[in-house]
Amino acid sequence: MKSIGIIPRDRLVHMPRRYHARHEFCFHLHDLMVGLLVQMESTRAGDVKIDLAEGDQERLDNSPHVLDFLAASGRGEIERRIVVNHMAIALYADLLHFVYEALRALEKRKFAVAFSLLRKPFKESLLIAAQICVDETALFAKLKSDAANLLNRRELDEQRTRQLLKDAISVACKGPCIVQADTVYDTVFDRKNALGLAGLFDKATHLITENSQIRTENYNINFIFKNPSDDDVYSGETYQQIAMVLQFLALMQINLYGRMTEISRHHRNWLLFTSLGTFEALFASGSAPITRFVRSAFGELLKCGLCEKRMRLLKTDAPRFFIAERIECSECGVDQGFPFGWLLSQFDINVFDEENAD
Repeated sequence: MKSIGIIPRDRLVHMPRRYHARHEFCFHLHDLMVGLLVQMESTRAGDVKIDLAEGDQERLDNSPHVLDFLAASGRGEIERRIVVNHMAIALYADLLHFVYEALRALEKRKFAVAFSLLRKPFKESLLIAAQICVDETALFAKLKSDAANLLNRRELDEQRTRQLLKDAISVACKGPCIVQADTVYDTVFDRKNALGLAGLFDKATHLITENSQIRTENYNINFIFKNPSDDDVYSGETYQQIAMVLQFLALMQINLYGRMTEISRHHRNWLLFTSLGTFEALFASGSAPITRFVRSAFGELLKCGLCEKRMRLLKTDAPRFFIAERIECSECGVDQGFPFGWLLSQFDINVFDEENAD
């Protein structure tokens, strides 16, 4: 698979070249979330206007905190909106710091550091985001009166967690989706899944693990003896799993931020379309339906600007085409840009429509 080209090559010299595109795709999903976060913060989209009646200013001045004033004055809905908005923005700001450093650690073959850093955003931040998505009123009530138990494992046992993930996906994804609740649970939370991330998270965080599924082997201490030159992390399912979870987080972010301000339909279409297209090109076996669709819909426009020969979009070209918006002519070898995002915005489609979910 060709590199996408959004990360400088000197940053990827320690990684096998054939896996560069997978890593770049994960970073692309991170960058999309950062971009939306910055937009929300710069426009102060989470701010809530409070209309004060006569006498309210004095009561507000005498209150320990504005939230106390809102609760005492019967403005509970405004109180909830302020808290949930602030929480959604701060939650993503925090988790994206961890994701960024984890991906940079993978570039340097610091595997234990990478998995330890991914543990918090994937196992904890994701569950809080899911709770906000599914029922922000219940989440706010819990945060206000019993915050210490927001992630209580007795309350969020396997059955409840699976249902929470399923409900969050149904809320956040209204169209074609690569995210399945059981797959997310098995990947992130099930230590019995030897091919998932859960065991890696715990072993990377703890030198010794006693749980039967991830018990530290004799003559070993978790991860400290791992050969940093091994390529198993890059060649296995790790990047597919990381990309899936990041896609889930991105979908929930759009849903949560859409409650504060209108998110452009074209932006949502582009995010879903290009992410799905890249994911299937990188990780799905066989043909790539979205790549085929693009060849059919945009084929007449895919002509080389130099030799004017028609360019055929191949599966190996798709990640670079969707994300970097570049394609190389197979006839003359010229690498050129193609404004796919702009062209997609000219079509009156909405891949987030519920009617398209099937």
